[in-house]
Formats: sequence, C-alpha cells, structure tokens
Amino acid sequence: MPLVFLFPGQSSARADAVTRARRTSPAAEALAARAASVLGDDDTRAYLGGDIARLETNRDVQMVVFLASQMYLHALAVEGMTAAASLGLSLGEYSHLVHIGALTFEDALRLVSARGHCYDQAPPGIMVTVLGADRDAVTAVVDDAAGRGCAVVSNFNTPTQHVLAGQADAVTWAAATLEEQHGAFTTVIEERVPMHSPLMTPVAAAFAGHLLAAPWQRPQASYLPNVSATPLGDPTPADFVAALSAHVSAPVLWDRSVDHMAAAHPDATFVEVGPGGVLHNMLGRSWKPLRRARLDAPDTHEPAAHFLATVEALHAGA
Repeated sequence: MPLVFLFPGQSSARADAVTRARRTSPAAEALAARAASVLGDDDTRAYLGGDIARLETNRDVQMVVFLASQMYLHALAVEGMTAAASLGLSLGEYSHLVHIGALTFEDALRLVSARGHCYDQAPPGIMVTVLGADRDAVTAVVDDAAGRGCAVVSNFNTPTQHVLAGQADAVTWAAATLEEQHGAFTTVIEERVPMHSPLMTPVAAAFAGHLLAAPWQRPQASYLPNVSATPLGDPTPADFVAALSAHVSAPVLWDRSVDHMAAAHPDATFVEVGPGGVLHNMLGRSWKPLRRARLDAPDTHEPAAHFLATVEALHAGA
C-alpha cells in the first residue's frame, strides 16, 4: 500500500514536541546531533536540551515543529518506510522540500531559522480559525470586513475549516459575524503574526534573500506548493524562490492540495509525520474518508511504543 506523508504547520507546536520525537528511535537521536552541528550553542541548548518552557517567539515555534517533523521522517526511513509523495501545510512545506530532495536537512534548518527571524519582525496582527462555515460564507464576510482593515482567508484547510488573518479589528469583526450569522465556531490561534496575509509582504521581501542564497537541488519527486496546489514536476531554483516568497503573504490552499493527492494516490495511506495530529484529524468522513495514520499520540507517555506500533501496522497493510 503506498504512503503519502503529511507535514504539519506551526499550529502543532508544543513544548515537548522535540523531546517526544527524539524518543521514537536512535535515528531521531542521530538527527539531533546533525542539528547541533548547524545550530549555535544557545540554540542547541534551547531546542535540543529538553522541553521548551515557553514558545516565546515565532522562530521558537517554527524550529520546534520542523525539528520534530524531521526526526519522525528520519525514524521512518530507518524502518524502511518510504512514501510515494508528500505535502506540507505552511511551515510543513519545508519538511516536504527535504523529503523530495530539494534541500538537505541542514540547509532547510538554516532556512527555517532565517524564516523564523523574519517572521518575528512582522507587523502586528492575529489569526483566527473558523469551523463550520463554508468557503462562500467565509469569503463573503471577509469581503465585508474590508472597510475595517486588512482581513483575508489565510488558510483554506477543508471545505468547512478556514483561518482568517490580518489586523485585529477586522479579523475579530469577521469572526464575530461568522459566529452570529453562520453558526461558526472561532478561536484565536495566533496573537502576534498575521501569516499568509498581505501584511506579511515586507517579511516576504526580507526572506527572499535567504531563499535566493539557498543551495537548491533537483528534487526526486514533484513539488507541491501551498500557493498553487499544482504540482511542479521539474522545478528550478527560481520556481522554489518564487513559490516560497509568495507563500509568506499568500493563502495556503491545503484543501486543494489534499484533493490533488487523494486523486493521484487513491489507494494510499496518508501519514502525518510530525508532532500532534492536526492534519490527521482534518481527514475524515465529513471531508476525505482516506486511510490515515499519525506517528505522535500526545495522550500517551510512550511515544516510541506508539511510533513502532504505527510502523508495524503500516508494514502490515503494505
């Protein structure tokens, strides 16, 4: 049975994400040593020295999720688990780039670090998740919020799950209106950085230089950018730079990306490779009744046992 790897974004961050991932296998622990060769002493202590007491900066969040996701990916490789394809949500796109061979782990880690620094210089804004309202309702309300400031749909995650981003007044008004008029359930998920909104245009410009300097490689599988949800079979370095620069201030088309993968790999099991189970939980009868699995189970104190049991189940289904 073929596999498709799903790499989560920064909403999957938690203080013990790296610690849990390191406990899955010796391969994950070995990757920590490779990370330490790239990170300075302070970052090595912060991200590899144990649970992070507080995820204080956006860079903290991005580094933790990326490192944990990569540890799971390398642990899978040692267990002989390979995937026909992969895709990543927002930050998860960088793990996707490592998986397809467009970047080495070390070079991707450097980019994520630089990305986090740039995001920490972003203008103020918020992000709010919206559950239970369809695309037409959400986009109509967001359009009505335009006179109150910047508000956009930053993530099209499923047909009834979206994220709004922008200036606080406009986004808060749109969320309240969706609750009142459409029975939606809304939650603030980011109080500092309005990711994937036009407010991030200066951040995209600042980050572009890092993307241009990255040592891009010819990938071994198709690249699926969040900004287009259209696979690129033989992308050039310029393609990566253009997509990832736009990615900073453009919406994430996750629903369309998953639609594409489900159509291309109808018999695959979709495996969330990273902390938590956000992407795993998005899939289900109400949207995509796909075969699915998750490698992390935060409700258990035995991450290694859960990981190995999941791998055994995936091998058995092959």
